[in-house]
Amino acid sequence: MKEISTSVIKEAVYKLCFEANTCLNADIYNKILSAFNTTKNKETKSILFSILQNAKIACDKKMPLCQDTGQVIVFFEIGQNIHLNGDYIEYVINQAVSKCYKDNYLRKSVVKNSLFDRTNTKDNTPVIIYTKIIAEDEIRIKVLIKGAGSENKSKLEMMLPTTNEEEFIQKTADLILSAKENACPPMFIGIGIGQSADGAMILSKKALVEKEFTDKEIELANKIKDSVNKKAPKKYGKSYVLDVKLLSSPTHIACMPVAVTINCHSDRYSSCIIKNNKITYNHKTPKFIDIIDEKEQCKEIMSSDINGIKSLKKGQKILLTGEIYVARDMAHKKLIDMIEKGEELPFDLKNRIILYAGPTPAKPGEISGSIGPTTALRMDKYTPLLYDKGIIATIGKGDRNKEVKTAIKNNAAKYFTVQGGIAALISRCIKKSEIIAFEELGAEAIYKLKISKLPVKTEIA
Repeated sequence: MKEISTSVIKEAVYKLCFEANTCLNADIYNKILSAFNTTKNKETKSILFSILQNAKIACDKKMPLCQDTGQVIVFFEIGQNIHLNGDYIEYVINQAVSKCYKDNYLRKSVVKNSLFDRTNTKDNTPVIIYTKIIAEDEIRIKVLIKGAGSENKSKLEMMLPTTNEEEFIQKTADLILSAKENACPPMFIGIGIGQSADGAMILSKKALVEKEFTDKEIELANKIKDSVNKKAPKKYGKSYVLDVKLLSSPTHIACMPVAVTINCHSDRYSSCIIKNNKITYNHKTPKFIDIIDEKEQCKEIMSSDINGIKSLKKGQKILLTGEIYVARDMAHKKLIDMIEKGEELPFDLKNRIILYAGPTPAKPGEISGSIGPTTALRMDKYTPLLYDKGIIATIGKGDRNKEVKTAIKNNAAKYFTVQGGIAALISRCIKKSEIIAFEELGAEAIYKLKISKLPVKTEIA
């Protein structure tokens, strides 16, 4: 019987979490680079250029690719003849993640209970662990970092067992297209088919970290990718989805569970093999190359220039400079509660701009960690009242509901969007940052920022 120390596993999981959060795998980077080199769409090229820049900055500076350093999912495969020597394995894995997230100033995003106690655990644990027994005398560990913006767009559909290939491709493509722009395209897609409903969802996540697929799975995945990109928003050209990976398995005669896990362009994963207490890491650092982007001339507008902001038209791009505030889900809930109770707010809402974000903690000596927009739709139930109370603009990613659009027009206000998933790049725009309220919320606290030339697009005017 082979013995492996759990201290070796702890070392491996720690490094895998750090690698996955800060440096794209070479295969992911190369797919983005290939799309950049082949597209003729200027808007697509600009989006991909920012993503490639962000990847290089994050890897060079060892900082998070995205401000949402995600839920950690570990696929743990262990040989049946291996004996683990040391602490309980789930404890070890959780300790490795906790230490990695604290040591490296990664954002802690896990709450104690999804419904009854949404207090942040402050170390990004517990980890989601899927275990499998294998025949080989080794341990295989795959770590997937799953951000919430894309995770919230994941889908499960119980298709009819008589569904043919053409119907399957169409229905699956529609599930992917329903994510629109809320999942930070260009996207990477994992599809799981078979088992039961829960098994299909796990398969779809496992597909994102796997390297081996059957010829039929590859062929079907490529057909789905082509179908999606033919119908995708024009601004992404043929790059709305950069890759589709598909795993299929047995199921009940009356079932065809189909799960779609959507991942943003920061497809963050890392893996290793442990054999004879030696770790072999599979992560490959990209060969970053210098690329040139055709710069678009944008007007710089100060956040205090209210008339200038009000004059902006839909689709107009600007560089925003000045003072703005950062607030997201729980901060919005607290602000609305305070308004309804007639309490004094932590800042005056009149003519202010709110960025929906949850930055990673700043390292010592740094102004800000990685910071980028979160999905605006989650704030929609609170936003009309804030516009009515004087907010001049909000900044996020994705669309807004009808009530928010009406409030924006009624108040001559604006909704700006920022490209999602380029948090390391955007952090360069932050010149000053301070928490001014709700520090107990961690990443969801309210910040006051001084920004310089933040690139935003006028989405709703």
